[in-house]
Amino acid sequence: RSLIGKVDVIYTSTDNNVVSAYEALVKVGQEAKLPLVAADSDSVKRGAIASFGINYRDLGEQTGRMVVRVLKGEKPGDIKPEISTKLELTVNPGAAERQGVKLSDAFVKSAAHVIK
Repeated sequence: RSLIGKVDVIYTSTDNNVVSAYEALVKVGQEAKLPLVAADSDSVKRGAIASFGINYRDLGEQTGRMVVRVLKGEKPGDIKPEISTKLELTVNPGAAERQGVKLSDAFVKSAAHVIK
């Protein structure tokens, strides 16, 4: 609540303290017409207006392929770090409306996932 009037939008990370209290944050966002943008698509399902980030299933598969290499004898230190490059937009038009934001049709159509 202390951010009301001081910021135009709140970006939320996947920090456990933030995620565990997300519904309370959504309530404040709705009451103050303060948009919430999230790092993860699960928070969009819980009331953020949008996220643009990695697909955790794809990341798990990518990690699994690296684990297979280790199980086949490759030294972990010899494996170059990999970064997930596939990013997905998830939007929640209903949450946006409740937070005082109108998402354009083009923006919604560009999303990989639309929460109804």
